Amino acid sequence: MKKEYLECGKIVCQHGVKGAVKIESWCDSPRVLASLPVLYLADKTGGFSALTPENASVYKDMVLASFKEITTADEAIALRGRIVFAKRADLPLSPDRVLRQDLYGLPVVDAESGAVYGTLREIVDSPSADLLVVSTPGGEVLLPDVPAFVKRKDPDAGILVTPIPGFFDGGAENVAGGKDGDK
Repeated sequence: MKKEYLECGKIVCQHGVKGAVKIESWCDSPRVLASLPVLYLADKTGGFSALTPENASVYKDMVLASFKEITTADEAIALRGRIVFAKRADLPLSPDRVLRQDLYGLPVVDAESGAVYGTLREIVDSPSADLLVVSTPGGEVLLPDVPAFVKRKDPDAGILVTPIPGFFDGGAENVAGGKDGDK
């Protein structure tokens, strides 16, 4: 399911005495983050509050930003460690682009049989290939994100895979809900 608000960075510290902050960018480049018209902070009720940039620039792979809503160093210090979000519509994304955030929680499904192995919990960066951490009834399984195993990532249908025999032993459920072999 595509989210309306996407994580795009993390406030690492305040910058100066007038309420500016330094943000670690999680976008394709820090320039993308610096160009956004509005950033958002998640609140305790599940909603989002807007931060309107007055000034944002790139400095050493980070973004230095000041916001209309933050005017003192104390207010900026209180934001340390907070994740900043952007509206999907504000990001320069092609319509067919699949983002990691859209994949978390999706079912991992056998591309041939339709058996559901589990759900995607996390994606771990690895030098040779990213690893998909799949939560299954039998525990977590690490699946290399390579074309030999991962056939398609579809935010609406799930992650379609063709693992080698035995990879998910004891954890697949078919679409009807029963365990493999209960047919």
